[in-house]
Amino acid sequence: MASPARFNFDLDLNSVPPPPVQRQKPKESEVPTVDLISHLVQLGEADQKGRAEGFEAGRASAEARAAERLADEAARLANACRAMIATLDADRLAVEKQAVDLALAIATKLAGRLIDREPEADIRKLLAECLGPLRKAPHLVLRINAGDADAIRPHVDRLVKENGFEGRIIILGEDDMARGDCRIEWADGGIVCDRASVVADIEARIARYIEGREIEVARGQV
Repeated sequence: MASPARFNFDLDLNSVPPPPVQRQKPKESEVPTVDLISHLVQLGEADQKGRAEGFEAGRASAEARAAERLADEAARLANACRAMIATLDADRLAVEKQAVDLALAIATKLAGRLIDREPEADIRKLLAECLGPLRKAPHLVLRINAGDADAIRPHVDRLVKENGFEGRIIILGEDDMARGDCRIEWADGGIVCDRASVVADIEARIARYIEGREIEVARGQV
């Protein structure tokens, strides 16, 4: 058996190290708890909300895609309509050109036939219109095709009497004048009937009209 240690009175108690301090362990945080029924209810609500949000997002996406497809189809149809209208306008303009060209050709041919049958008819009308206002003129000069000069003289004499013309009419046959054309000249003026110039003027007017129509078709203003 071991003998007990003796207490020495010369021991300095101040030099004895203090006993170690016992640190308190931190309290563990309390874990929230919920009963099973509430947990199941919350899970159901969360699932229902997720499904509703997913359905809404899917519907919005589908509507957006449908609207985009509709816009693309509308744009395609609009482009197709514009192309169709442009084609129709171009075809209509082509028909107009053909109709105008045909009308001009017929009118030119018909006028030529009428002049060949009665080359002095228009000349007599034009001369009759001049004789009234120029009744006091001392003289008029009528220049026509050389081959028709003699044939028109009796008609001119009749027109002079009918319109009371007091002057003298000089008829000159010109070899370079086309049949049906004429020039009526007086002291301070004159008038010309030139079928070629008339046809050229008509063709120029038609060309300007067709050019304007082509611009309208190009701009889609028809």
